[in-house]
Amino acid sequence: MPLKNVTNAPANSLTVVNAGVYEINYYSNVSAALGTTVTLAVRRNGTAIPQATISRVLSVGVGSLYSGSFLIRLNAGDVIDMAISALLAVGITLGGGVNTTLTVKQIDI
Repeated sequence: MPLKNVTNAPANSLTVVNAGVYEINYYSNVSAALGTTVTLAVRRNGTAIPQATISRVLSVGVGSLYSGSFLIRLNAGDVIDMAISALLAVGITLGGGVNTTLTVKQIDI
């Protein structure tokens, strides 16, 4: 996907260049090796964004889709990324094909 007024540094993240209102869309397809609670969070500067944090109890080997869209005001230099965590130490497997996406689009200044 083309980058405009955003950088992909540090690795596996997006850093916005301009302050403004952004639309963030996220999607991930994951499964767990053990039945446990798995949380996916979109983060801003390393802190989970409450409206983009989803926790689900997953069954062994059953895929679950995590997705959403929201608007947020960001400052220049804010770093956006996604993180997966689990209640128990467990192996997480991403689904086949397009398994995770994160888009950040400025819609207003």
